[in-house]
Amino acid sequence: MNLVIKLTQGVCIISNMNTSNQIRSVIFDVDGTLFDTLPSLSAAANDVLANAGMREVSMSLLGSALNEGLRPMFRQAIALQSAPVDAVAANQLEIEYMAHYGRRWLLTAPLFAGVTEALAALRSQGLKLGICTNRDRASTEALLASASIASFFDAIVSLGDAPLPKPAADPLLLLMERLEVPPAETLFVGDSAMDACCAQLSKVRFAAHRGGYAGQPADLLPNVLSFGAYDQLTSWVLDHRSALFHPVRVTVSCPINLCH
Repeated sequence: MNLVIKLTQGVCIISNMNTSNQIRSVIFDVDGTLFDTLPSLSAAANDVLANAGMREVSMSLLGSALNEGLRPMFRQAIALQSAPVDAVAANQLEIEYMAHYGRRWLLTAPLFAGVTEALAALRSQGLKLGICTNRDRASTEALLASASIASFFDAIVSLGDAPLPKPAADPLLLLMERLEVPPAETLFVGDSAMDACCAQLSKVRFAAHRGGYAGQPADLLPNVLSFGAYDQLTSWVLDHRSALFHPVRVTVSCPINLCH
């Protein structure tokens, strides 16, 4: 353990400079974590299905598939049709869905309450912030810009940037490399079993957003924090981080020149 020792009027202040457990970076998933996107994605999918004369699918049946990405969610909607859909038709419908979503629904998704305030608070403390998502880069950047939060983030890893998507460790490891912060000093915030698995494989601490699209609480294990409101995340991160810098005060009988 490295120590910095200063002496002021007979009080020796010993600061612990061992930062092996210090959180210096917080990385966020997008869908179900920063943005409540399931309603808009579900609406876009059902618009396309209805126009094709197919059965609309309940939003509740699509949440788990959204954790894999936008296209897997639509494929789930196709798979839930009462009659099989041939591959050519399914592919064409998927193309129409992505185009319709981008034109009509993409920018309608709201941030979860307290997200902007949390990002501002974390950024003000010098933390590096990142995005790790299975969403494509264009729609990710459009969402961040529409909510005026793009400037908070130092780096983004989206679908296709890494060899394998979440739940593999590849995207999170790539993002930490770009942020130049190791796993021991990183917190990943997500809302699904896929996020929890990615964090575990990457040896990163995981904070679980309960307001997202996880099927059940057990999907969000293991985690160091399970939160419903973003002020809880902010408090946990800042309290945890500041605790690592609390000086140890030792009173001595006379001044001693221990360091400069």
